[in-house]
Amino acid sequence: MITVILAEKPSQALAYARAFSSYTKEDGYFRVKDSIFHDETFITFGFGHLVELDSPDKYKEEWKKWALETLPIFPERYQFSVPEDKQKQFTIVAGLLQKASTIIIATDSDREGENSATCF
Repeated sequence: MITVILAEKPSQALAYARAFSSYTKEDGYFRVKDSIFHDETFITFGFGHLVELDSPDKYKEEWKKWALETLPIFPERYQFSVPEDKQKQFTIVAGLLQKASTIIIATDSDREGENSATCF
């Protein structure tokens, strides 16, 4: 069994890791050892916006140039993408979450924190 704790940012993940008996820093996450967890436990994190809402021109060519005639812009289905500079961390987080039997959402309790958790 694998437990994954999802933090919003690296500093938050480090603060969580320090609260446990021992931890090891890995590439994009912390491996945690503590008597509170009886399985493999990882703390991973996002930073900035790992996933972004696509710009209007990705939906329709006519939305590329802003014009009053094309407003309001309401796509039938919103599309998201992972910026190139965030691809590595997104892949690490997604991989850990897919292996997890338990996921603890430990992001900030605000809109951005909630969005961080739901993009996966």
